[in-house]
Amino acid sequence: MPTLQEITVMAVHSVKVMPDGRIQIPAQLRREMNLLGGETLNLELRDGTLSVRRPSKTLEAVRAMLAPYLDPEVDLQAELKAMRVEDAARD
Repeated sequence: MPTLQEITVMAVHSVKVMPDGRIQIPAQLRREMNLLGGETLNLELRDGTLSVRRPSKTLEAVRAMLAPYLDPEVDLQAELKAMRVEDAARD
């Protein structure tokens, strides 16, 4: 069982959904995430929970999910490029 010091305190912030569907991320969270105006974020809805992340964090999560199925010795980017070159040669 984790000690009291090991338990992460979760900060909960309430926001209102505006009539046009917009929400405003509280300033404290924007500072903690180093968010700037105009940045793109990914939203994920899973089991009734809405998560907000940077695209780079989404990519990390996808890579971690796929890692058990991928051979680290294979260059997927090079294989895809070769397949496209072959397809273009056929057309």
